[in-house]
Amino acid sequence: MKLLVKTGPLASIALAALVAACASSSPAPVLLTLPPVTAIPAAAAAAAVPGAPASAPLLAVRRVAIPEYLVARRVRYRADAATLAEWSNTYWAERIEIGVSREFVSALRQQLPGWAMCDTNCGDQVPALSLQVNLVPMDYVRGAQKLQARARITLSGTGAPARVLDTKELSVEIASNADTAQGHAQAIATLIEKVAAEAAPMIRNARP
Repeated sequence: MKLLVKTGPLASIALAALVAACASSSPAPVLLTLPPVTAIPAAAAAAAVPGAPASAPLLAVRRVAIPEYLVARRVRYRADAATLAEWSNTYWAERIEIGVSREFVSALRQQLPGWAMCDTNCGDQVPALSLQVNLVPMDYVRGAQKLQARARITLSGTGAPARVLDTKELSVEIASNADTAQGHAQAIATLIEKVAAEAAPMIRNARP
């Protein structure tokens, strides 16, 4: 024998409201972006290039290379030497490699106000120099609340074949201002500024 239980319209409405309440109790995802680079004082920017030429030289800035395991929507950090973890319910609002490259170019523009810049596709323009930056590794170590990175900066001419003019490698360790995903993002922004500051003199002193 089957027992059929009929529910009235009020019970159906109450059940629907309960289901909706359960669904809405899940927190909205956090969409994270890299903080914009800090503007350097105007006097410092002017001093960076004493007497910029009337026709600004063109620098091709290639996309910044970061570890493949960080190229994901989820914001990942290093839990230990062999393990990655993810900040809870937190996602990059854009592809992280795109954000890192854009903010690096922004930081470099501030360091080199006398230069024009383009990315991989410079159109009909012929760049004087080409810059490639690799940030491998670029790990936020949550236990230490530090971003640990190694940067390799390569400056080349644009002939065929391209001739490497200068290279530089540096290890960078940046303490986070908070044990949060936002602190993680701020540490990446600080790293970008430091690497741009190291690359700028290489470009100014280059002789293609």
